[in-house]
Amino acid sequence: MAADGVNQDLLKDMRDSSLAQTTSVATRLKLIREMFGISQRELAKRAGVTNSSISMIELGQVSPSIQSLERILAVVPIGLSDFFGFIPTSSVRVNKSSSLLSPTVMECAGDQLVSHFVVVLQGETNGLKLLTQDACGLVVEGRAQLKSIATQELLDEGDSFYIPAGQLHCFTNQGKAPLRLFICSLFAHK
Repeated sequence: MAADGVNQDLLKDMRDSSLAQTTSVATRLKLIREMFGISQRELAKRAGVTNSSISMIELGQVSPSIQSLERILAVVPIGLSDFFGFIPTSSVRVNKSSSLLSPTVMECAGDQLVSHFVVVLQGETNGLKLLTQDACGLVVEGRAQLKSIATQELLDEGDSFYIPAGQLHCFTNQGKAPLRLFICSLFAHK
């Protein structure tokens, strides 16, 4: 297991495209639990289920009921659609020089660019998010920890990031003042 708490062997196995398409409840639950650094025992305690239930689910020996899975996922918190919707093999990219959001890129996007600011108060997180389209962004003010299934990155003011569609992620304010992020994405025409 890597220093960031994510089982790298498990991620490597999931990079096989056939496995990525049919990722089991067991694998998804284990990845999310490890992403947040929660032990099986702690997850069980917070969800009000037995330790052995979490263990057997993660080993693929039992399939939880929808009600049980919702109760377990509420601990993180994440909804069922996001739990089954995220792509465990995609990855977040970070650039320490903010070149991802150059004025040229933003001018080329024109009216197809959807952008917004996100403010996260000191010591808080914006909660797990699952994007329907690729997004990039910039840390305008403060210090952020960007956490995803595959990585944890510390971002400072001026750092930029790219998050592919289907990637489960969250931002945590690691500074002593409010964190301000500028996030944008291109919407797709149908």
